[in-house]
Amino acid sequence: MLKKLTAILLSMLFVASILTGCSDTATKSSNELVFSISSEPTLDPQLATDQYSIVVGNAVFEGLVRYYDGKVYPGMAEKWEVSEDKKVYTFHLRDAKWSDGSKVTAYDFEYSIKRLLDPKLASGYAYQGYYILNGEEYNNGKINDPNLVGVKALDEKTLQITLKSPTKYFESLLGFISFLPSKKEYVEKYGEKYAADADKMVYNGPFIIKEWKHEQEIVLEKNPNYWAKDKIKLDKVRILITNDPNTAYQMFENGELDFADVPTPLVEQVKKEGKGLTYMDSFEYFIRFNMKRQDKPYLANENFRKAIGFAIDRENYINMAFKGISKPATRYIPPTISGLEKKFAEEFPYEFYPKNADVAKAKELLNKAMKEVGITDPSKISIEIMVDDSSGTRDGVEAIQDMLVRNLGIKVDIKIVTFKERLQRMRSGDYEVMITRWGPDYDDPMTYLDYWMISEGMINSGWTDEKYNELCEKAKNETDFAKRNEIMFEAEKYLLEKGAVVPLYFRERLWVKKDYVKDLIRTFSSGSDPDFIYASIEGKK
Repeated sequence: MLKKLTAILLSMLFVASILTGCSDTATKSSNELVFSISSEPTLDPQLATDQYSIVVGNAVFEGLVRYYDGKVYPGMAEKWEVSEDKKVYTFHLRDAKWSDGSKVTAYDFEYSIKRLLDPKLASGYAYQGYYILNGEEYNNGKINDPNLVGVKALDEKTLQITLKSPTKYFESLLGFISFLPSKKEYVEKYGEKYAADADKMVYNGPFIIKEWKHEQEIVLEKNPNYWAKDKIKLDKVRILITNDPNTAYQMFENGELDFADVPTPLVEQVKKEGKGLTYMDSFEYFIRFNMKRQDKPYLANENFRKAIGFAIDRENYINMAFKGISKPATRYIPPTISGLEKKFAEEFPYEFYPKNADVAKAKELLNKAMKEVGITDPSKISIEIMVDDSSGTRDGVEAIQDMLVRNLGIKVDIKIVTFKERLQRMRSGDYEVMITRWGPDYDDPMTYLDYWMISEGMINSGWTDEKYNELCEKAKNETDFAKRNEIMFEAEKYLLEKGAVVPLYFRERLWVKKDYVKDLIRTFSSGSDPDFIYASIEGKK
């Protein structure tokens, strides 16, 4: 028997949760939201991978569903059914238009999902489509016919997606940027330039891009063709590109921005003044290693990598770098991510690394590593830690440098690059050791675990492990969700025991906003952060 998920009930809940009225006397100038992001976004949905691209993409596109404040709501699909075996999803699209006035159809979604999986595109997020029948096989070149992929438009308004196996979080995943639609006509017309400028793309979301001054500013305006335009309260959104958090905060203080994150040097002052708001955003910062560097074989040694992990005093690092804002990452899965009935970390309590450095353990592991790679003097070991110029990776890296030099006796250099360059170097493998981060694509441990199943693409660390991959695949195919969580916990432990990644901290954010900004979402779970889609400006003077 098919389980029908109608839009009526969901929409009622949706409207009740977001609907706030604007004053009839509000002027256009008082109905504009202004904030900043740290880097230029990529707005091709199938190529976007970073937080800033998700923030803007979430505003100008809409998928089959919209993921908002931790819940799934109807988007372009007004309703859908799920087969009894939970493998076949049938989506029924509403009457909706692109910003050029043409219809949004099921064929747009079939094209976009198959485009994501097309090996010629080489999307960093292609693996998110591996839940779909033959998605992985098509992306890996094992099959060449895209018609064998389990995505098919039955007609203009009906899309059918067939999965390999039941996937608990599939509906929320469909709201993620990789599954947002790209219109074939525009992709083919502009080729590699598609979505590179405001006039080289078309929009089906709540906003359109009115102006895009590269590396400076993006101006959004309310999309008159959006199906739910009456729910959108903002007339305009100005997104400034400012990579210095201190500058952004000063702009907030000067009234130039409506909200901003608090830079580390001002955390104590803002907390003392009682102005700051805090939340855990589920971003995890960690150390990755380039294990393909033949000139530095110790990077491929798991005892060496774990020695790095035990030599770091996470609590001290957070206190020095972030004034105590954030939590030490003694494991890999963040404490905010859901398990079966409670948070995953509550259901499976675990610590692999200590909050404070275990120097004796670190030296023991280093000595084992040196014997295994034929080095007798730790001073002969040198690593370069790459960080980008954004807050969170750059802040406090000198403290980590000092801990590793002092506790292990190795040489450590620091290389600071731009956010964009770090992404490029990560993908090309042009680094030794890197501090980076990962945030959730959906509220489930697998969004962190399957990141390490791929040794190339976004990861490009050279780490690959057959047993680990088998554990993740087993979890993905397990229909008993309690057993599935047990398998994921086993995978998490194995990942840490093999030294594939060294977790540093789970990010906590301190931020400020003007009182007139209402219904702005800063979320701990997947989706856009910030999510301003249903925000409003009330009482701005």
